[in-house]
Amino acid sequence: MRKAGWRRRGAVPAAAMVVLAGGFTGASAADRPGPYRVNVLTYNVCAANNRDDTCTESLKPDRRRAWAGEVAALVHRRDIDVASFTEMCFAQVDLLQRELPGYRIVWFGIDRAHARDGKGDKCRRFWGDLTPRTTPPDKKTFGLALALKGPVTGRPLRRMLAVDAAPGAGSRVHPRGLLCARSMVGPRRSVSCVTHISETESPGQVEALVAEYAGGSPVILGGDFNRKPEDPQLTAVYGRGLGTGRYTEVGAGPYRAQRRAGAPTTRGGRKIDYVFATEADFMAAGAEVIRTDPELSDHLVLTGTFIGKARSQRRAGAPSPGS
Repeated sequence: MRKAGWRRRGAVPAAAMVVLAGGFTGASAADRPGPYRVNVLTYNVCAANNRDDTCTESLKPDRRRAWAGEVAALVHRRDIDVASFTEMCFAQVDLLQRELPGYRIVWFGIDRAHARDGKGDKCRRFWGDLTPRTTPPDKKTFGLALALKGPVTGRPLRRMLAVDAAPGAGSRVHPRGLLCARSMVGPRRSVSCVTHISETESPGQVEALVAEYAGGSPVILGGDFNRKPEDPQLTAVYGRGLGTGRYTEVGAGPYRAQRRAGAPTTRGGRKIDYVFATEADFMAAGAEVIRTDPELSDHLVLTGTFIGKARSQRRAGAPSPGS
């Protein structure tokens, strides 16, 4: 299986500077390349367990030792161009980078993985036997990551999200974030992003931040949205007549017959993980949900393919015809 992650605002670790070194190469977006394949992956790795203890089995020693190799094998086997990871520990960045030396891994630490039992940081506790690199300079051991095949350039976007949606009864507000980076995806300069939101952060907020950072560049946006496809709040993201947004979704079926659906991405049978891409730039070409053996998380791996295309003449940020 495959996996990824690394880096954060503020002091920059030396290894992060190495990861992000290098400039763009290849054709510019203005060259209007012909069709090309972009293979994508998103995975909530549940690396520090959770309050419901649904990942206890996944964090046993044998499964932790297998984690990086399994994730990297999946990335290689599927020839993944853009991989996004949520609920990841900083320690896993080092483990995965060893297995994926040809990929650039970009990290955003959003929180410290506090243990409720007072036994210290869960990321250090669970992963410290496999690597000494468990803690970044800002001490935020838990966050989001991107693993990108193409060269990375410029300053990534690392943004904590605001609470802009009303929480339900008994719900908790968790630190949530958005990470984006500019890189070559196939022959085009593009923006890749990952987010993890709960019911207190709206998909519309995420889309607005991504649009501001990306400008007119093609976008691939993956992560855990904690909403089923039919949720009204995802209307701001879906395009193609399925909403008022500007994205196609890799798990929503063939491009010309898409619907707000997709195979479940959690052990409990819910579709809440997504990979979206700007429909002016990409067509969905199929998706697959993969259950690892052994099970490495309470989520499943969502993989799929987009077909990159020449940008349509309509303004890239405009809603789809018929939306």
